[in-house]
Amino acid sequence: MRSVPLQAYGLPMTNACEPMPKQCVIPAKYRLLMALAAARPDGVSAFAADARAAGASEAEIAEAVEIRRSVGAAAPRARTLRSYLALWAAAMMVGAALLMQTAAPVRADVCGDVGGVQASAGGCSQPGAPAGDPPPQAGIPQPPWLSVIQRRDPQFADSYLAMRERILRDGAIPAKYKLLIGMVTDAIAAHPDGVRMLADNARAAGATEPEVTEAVEVGYLYGGTAALVMGSNAFGS
Repeated sequence: MRSVPLQAYGLPMTNACEPMPKQCVIPAKYRLLMALAAARPDGVSAFAADARAAGASEAEIAEAVEIRRSVGAAAPRARTLRSYLALWAAAMMVGAALLMQTAAPVRADVCGDVGGVQASAGGCSQPGAPAGDPPPQAGIPQPPWLSVIQRRDPQFADSYLAMRERILRDGAIPAKYKLLIGMVTDAIAAHPDGVRMLADNARAAGATEPEVTEAVEVGYLYGGTAALVMGSNAFGS
């Protein structure tokens, strides 16, 4: 028997944990913002009102709507290659950019180098030592496909990077919850790589395993069993 999301029956979902026999770990306003990003068009206003009543700011609601418009249920299905890449970039920039803004330093700081050079397996590079292969430069990790786009369309790649920086500057939702919202929309949109990357980046931004699990379950409420199966990519192999 195929599972049908509760929203398909028109049931109000003021608490996305109501069907789940456990205590929620994600604050109510962020669960409702996830629901807003995942909901059908006729449910957006109601979820925005519920999120506002649960304490979400207008900036947080606007940001959830922006994520929805970029990679969520409101995104059109018929796309050109260029528009598809733009939508995928919106999801990836959330994970790649916010990870570097929120994750604790784990690389070059142990060598006393604030430049971000990664230490080799043999230890830290000493001044004056043979350079060999240049060490990787510090910066925001990029998805594998971006270098291909940069070679073919530098202008588009620049616009992607500018969009990422704008989201970082104007962001109102805490990083881990923004990443989980993106993960939910990717689960519903059947993007397994996006689910995997955004889940990992949410963990790096401070999301706990119960929070990741709960976000996957919220996705199920609005995307059905297919979204639950796709959401399982958040847990690795």
